[in-house]
Amino acid sequence: MPNKKAIKSTLGLFNLDRIDRDVFQWRGQNFGWQRIYGGQVMAQCLIAADHTVEAPHHAHSFHSYFLRPGIMEESILFDVDRIRNGKSFTTRRVRAIQNGEAIFACSISFQKEEKGFEHQIDIDLNEIPKPEDLPSDWELRNKAIEQLHGKKKDKFFLREQEIEMRATQNFDYVQPKKSEPLRDIWMRPNGEIPSDLVINQALLLYASDRGLLGTAQLPHGINFMSKYFQSASLDHAMWFHSKVDFSDWMLYRIDSPIARNARGFSRGSIFDSKGKLVASCVQEGLMRMWDKPKD
Repeated sequence: MPNKKAIKSTLGLFNLDRIDRDVFQWRGQNFGWQRIYGGQVMAQCLIAADHTVEAPHHAHSFHSYFLRPGIMEESILFDVDRIRNGKSFTTRRVRAIQNGEAIFACSISFQKEEKGFEHQIDIDLNEIPKPEDLPSDWELRNKAIEQLHGKKKDKFFLREQEIEMRATQNFDYVQPKKSEPLRDIWMRPNGEIPSDLVINQALLLYASDRGLLGTAQLPHGINFMSKYFQSASLDHAMWFHSKVDFSDWMLYRIDSPIARNARGFSRGSIFDSKGKLVASCVQEGLMRMWDKPKD
């Protein structure tokens, strides 16, 4: 199994330099791959916005668009717009900028905790295989490399996993088969994390970008390794229903009700180890099959 350095490196991504009252910077790093993972810039935007919000307000909803690919080795500026400071709700808008152009934009709403009506859908975790009885995604990726006889030397594909993920359904990277667009994935940080609420929210937001678009691909027997297939996240929204403690296993239940017009749409519900619904998310992503390699 991979060691615990990956989670420390990921948490390091959340350290932003404040260069003005509402402007923050992350200095690019060389991790061995070029494009920025979408979950990274989402989490960093949440961190930047939170720096401009006073307690007791905490993020409860996050709505975003991916505009351009981000380059890992180049710095990102996070420009926070203080749209509204309210008694119950506070709103921020954030642009992530590289080389003078926005690569990502989001709106985040913060709310102070208050009492109100409560209900949630039921889930029976006893009917779901336990994570300790399932192979990890890292193990499946290494098995795929063995099947390919080492042909795919992708550092990102085989990188250390900061988030350990274990799907209850069989998944084959090399020869994907058509299946229902439903997935249950156990996930947890691969190592210790701080108890700070904002860090836990940011890390869960970071992890939520994995699995959504892949679920929309299941009925078509394709994945990101398929020949001539192009995919990319287009937008992402997330709602935090309660305080997040991401120090233990959480169940990520994903379904994709539709794919159309070269776009796949997926929904996710995140439960803690006791069955409490902690967060929900949705994502639409590009799903485009080319007749030949694109120029």
